[in-house]
Amino acid sequence: QFIKYQGKISVPVPSGGRYFLENVDISSFREVDSGDVSDRSTLVVGMDKNHVYCGNISLPDLNPDKLEIIGNGYYTDGTNTYFCSPNPERNEKLPGIMEFLQSLVYSYSKTKRPQSYIYPYTKIENEKKLQAVKDLYLAATDGEKVYYKGKVLENADLKTLKSVDMYTEYLADKENVYYKSKLLPIKNNGRLKVVSLEQGEKFLYDEINGYVFKEDYFFDREKSPYKVLGNKGNHMYNMIFVNNEGIYYYDNQEKKLKRAGDNIFIGNIEELSPNVFTDDKNIYYFHAYDVWKRYKNAGDVLFSQNTEICYLDKKDGWEKVKDIRGGIIGGIWKKGNRYYYFDNLGMSQLINNAIYEITDKKILEYLLLNADEIGSSDSIGEFIENGKLIAINGEKKVEIVVKYKSAVITMAKYSKIFLAIIVIISVIIKIIRGLRKWK
Repeated sequence: QFIKYQGKISVPVPSGGRYFLENVDISSFREVDSGDVSDRSTLVVGMDKNHVYCGNISLPDLNPDKLEIIGNGYYTDGTNTYFCSPNPERNEKLPGIMEFLQSLVYSYSKTKRPQSYIYPYTKIENEKKLQAVKDLYLAATDGEKVYYKGKVLENADLKTLKSVDMYTEYLADKENVYYKSKLLPIKNNGRLKVVSLEQGEKFLYDEINGYVFKEDYFFDREKSPYKVLGNKGNHMYNMIFVNNEGIYYYDNQEKKLKRAGDNIFIGNIEELSPNVFTDDKNIYYFHAYDVWKRYKNAGDVLFSQNTEICYLDKKDGWEKVKDIRGGIIGGIWKKGNRYYYFDNLGMSQLINNAIYEITDKKILEYLLLNADEIGSSDSIGEFIENGKLIAINGEKKVEIVVKYKSAVITMAKYSKIFLAIIVIISVIIKIIRGLRKWK
């Protein structure tokens, strides 16, 4: 991952760009290689004669001459031991206001870019020798304690410890449940699963008790059980969590559970597809759209992402006719002599609704005859563009609005003010330096 160019060495930090290594001795620099092509944990670790680098950051008091690779991202020189994550994360040591100010300065001066993302590292205070845990990535043990990403898992049972889902950092042993190294206040009952939109945030869901976690954030326990709606959905920006008193969602900008409104559903809720569901009397579907705003200094910027729960019709009389590609593409439904396409492909330039009426008999016949062979969104998008599939516009019952908070929006609104502040501070610094020289 390291590149030498114009007398400097840089490394990519996804979501941040390329960063240069400081105080590096280029002539002696080399990448650290475990010799195992399947071990990707060493891809962002390098060293010269003086330093060991985790990404672009040097690890203090780790001797490169005695460096040993433990595996799973752990390194030791026999005295000091570090974990270096191969996965970038937000830099928690950089407060939002400092990131904004540094971004503002960088946008005008093109000096050092703020380190918004880093490859996290942790020094491990343990005199015992660690070894990598074979079947649990980023984990190590000293024979007694178990470490995950360099931090101790409290009371973890190594023999039964495993990932709840291979794409998340929820872990569980025979009794305990963790998010990363944090012990969660529930017990493993064997019915834990990870739920998410098709391309969205992931939540840990306890199917027995109806508990929900977003990372280590516990949805109000007293309001449990929650019913999850929208798992694998792709016509919505927010999963829906329903209990007896209301409809809830997680606002990923404010990092908390919010109430969207009263529970409007009657009786049992059942999904017909990831984007369409029923209660005992009615059919509902999800609809999502973006709101963009234009700023003079930044152009078009995403302002909010909105998700609606829309009423389609009474439940009675609807029946499924056929799945398209086993439900991967979507499904054909009917009521009376009218036929409908329930979409599972997700939002795109042409497909922006979850339900369309099939108005052309030839298209209906084509879909029925070729249901197992349609392989992409091209055909569906073409039918929509040509007016053969007509979007259904139901009655909006609930709307969720998540307003985006970004440095771009803040800079667009207040860039002139902050630029003036920076100029004033720069002038003051120059005056103070001049006075010191005069004295």
